[in-house]
Amino acid sequence: MASDADRGKTTLDENRRAERLSAELKVDYRAKGSFVTDYSANVSRRGVFIQTSHPLPVGEKVRLRLQLPEGGAPFALDGVVKWVRTGRGGHEPPGMGVEFIDLPEEVSNQIDRLVSHVERDPASPEDS
Repeated sequence: MASDADRGKTTLDENRRAERLSAELKVDYRAKGSFVTDYSANVSRRGVFIQTSHPLPVGEKVRLRLQLPEGGAPFALDGVVKWVRTGRGGHEPPGMGVEFIDLPEEVSNQIDRLVSHVERDPASPEDS
């Protein structure tokens, strides 16, 4: 889970093509025949990192329900697991990087607004 100091920060890594927002967002998905609820560590218009001790295999397609902090109904999104981090021996949390497939424009626009709001006002979303 992100600390209050980390919540709401944006980062841009050399290997990433989209700005990311550090945010704990509720993410529901299906894994091994049951529905799972986990939380993101960060999100961008290209994908989401889901913190989980039981990541899906790389290459697996997954249907997500993502709840943005702006409220409203969760969005159903399709994605594919691009990479997995076990968390063993490191300081980073375990989880999986999921790239969105055919992200609806409405969701993409909401994520862009969320990220640009944080760029203008570094206060965490809870402080707004």
